[in-house]
This record gives sequence, C-alpha cells and structure tokens, in this order.
Amino acid sequence: MSARSILVSSILSCFVGALFAVSWPSEALADKAEKPNATFAGRIMLSDKRFPQSAKSLGAFNAQVKRMSKTNFAEDKEKKSWKIYFAGFLKTPLNDVEYVVKLYELTGRGQQLLVTFEQFTDQRGQAALMSYMTLERKTVGVNKELLLTMENKGKVLASTRFKILGEGDRYTGKVNFSEDEANGGAKKEEDE
Repeated sequence: MSARSILVSSILSCFVGALFAVSWPSEALADKAEKPNATFAGRIMLSDKRFPQSAKSLGAFNAQVKRMSKTNFAEDKEKKSWKIYFAGFLKTPLNDVEYVVKLYELTGRGQQLLVTFEQFTDQRGQAALMSYMTLERKTVGVNKELLLTMENKGKVLASTRFKILGEGDRYTGKVNFSEDEANGGAKKEEDE
C-alpha cells in the first residue's frame, strides 16, 4: 500500500468512527437532556440584565424571564454600543455543541444580514441557550429594527425581533467650500 492510500484509509476510518459516535448517543447523555420550556419554545428572550440560571419552579423562572424581557434597547452613549443578554428556548434539544447566532436588519426592504457569530455549549441536548452580545454602533448603526436567530445546520432553532435606539448622527446641512471650489476650480490636495 502506498503512503497516500494509507492516509486516505486512516481518514475514512476516523470519519466512520466519528459518524458512528454521533449516530448512537449514549443512554446517559439522553437522560441528561433538558426538557424544552413550552412557554417560550422557539423564542429568544432579550434583556439588558443577565437572565436567572435557576428558580424555585418552572413557573417562577418563566415569571422572572417575562419580567426581565425587553424589545427596545437604549444605546450606552459613552461606549456607543448595546450590551444585550439573550436566552434562546428551543422547541427540541440541540443535538450538537455548536450553534450560529445571526443578526439581520429589518429596517428598509427585506432583511439584510449584519453579523454572524458561532457559539458553543458544553454538552449536547441543551434546550435553553444563554449568552450575551455587544453591538457596536459602527457595525449595526442606530435606530433599527433587528431580527436575531439561533441556527444549527441551516435550521432556525429560535428567533426574535427587537429595536436598538439611540441618538442619530446630526447634520447641519452646512458645507464649507474653498473659494476656488466655489468658483468651479479643482480642490487642492492638502497632502501635496
């Protein structure tokens, strides 16, 4: 056997081994899987504060999440950004350790993809995914309606709409021209 055929054979056996491991999850892992929260299934809840990690009961947890949830976020004027905590509640547990968060702008025609980033969990089978993001004005703009999705392998697991609010750029409408420019002459480069 040549070195190349040994390498290809090794890669194929590793791939088949990985495929087998993914196709047959252990019973212990299946027992640890979370049950989806029917109240928020398929939705992402947003807040400007960290969501609770636990509560005395499911009803108490749901009440806390509802109380903390927001759809409008005011800009931190000093940092020119928005820090937003999110909790995605999936309809079925995530059978992976990776998911993708996508942010779309809905202001204007259609939806335009603004930002995409990958997130990782510590184990498979999670039905609630919590994290946070910091949106910067220079990347996403201001005073926009946005769509946030959590996806895995092209399938949308949960989504929500929200608005980022802030003070827009102010323009006076005043333009300064040099005398030559005002008379139709070419503008001189200052670097010359």
